[in-house]
Amino acid sequence: MRVWVLAFSLCLMVASGAGLAATPPRATAEEREVAAAFDAAKAALSSQRGGDAVPLLSRASVKALESVRAAARAPGDSAVDRLEPAERFAAMGLRRYLGPSELRRMSVGDIADHALKQGWLGPNIIARSALGPVRVKGDHASGLLMVDNRPALVPADFVREGGAWRIELANVFSFGSQMLKGFAAMSGKSESAYIADLLDKLPAAKPGMMRR
Repeated sequence: MRVWVLAFSLCLMVASGAGLAATPPRATAEEREVAAAFDAAKAALSSQRGGDAVPLLSRASVKALESVRAAARAPGDSAVDRLEPAERFAAMGLRRYLGPSELRRMSVGDIADHALKQGWLGPNIIARSALGPVRVKGDHASGLLMVDNRPALVPADFVREGGAWRIELANVFSFGSQMLKGFAAMSGKSESAYIADLLDKLPAAKPGMMRR
């Protein structure tokens, strides 16, 4: 179920170094600190420790992911329907791949661990990604996210909180919502109906996995 992991990890995709362009030089201490935050996410994801990546996210990003998890485990559809399309996509995906008891029990970190173990990122996606040049402006920074040596559709954004750089997912959610709104409008379907159709095209849950 790559939809939830897209929101969680698009800015966390990291390189193993094989087949990728050399890491660009970091001219300032701040750029090196930003790159170090990215490298910490690399270490966590490469070793399938998704929960260890959660503390590397900004407070707003963690709050957004918590709202997705809360909506997914709430009874009925009203909480999910109130989410923006990207978050709704993620919540509906969680409901498809995790059962009610799992959603009640699992934290955001637990879900991240589960996502990596289930291969929701797809084969080798972590190894195919890297952080390019970084720009720092005050307490905000942005780095060029590279996948297969090509720029991704959204940058890797960072915010400094409590003196430490954290990964910021706001633009990932915003971009995803804009894309889903546009595709839903072109299809003539409601956003929720379009999302449901997309989810139907994903692989079925593995045998033994609880379904809602």
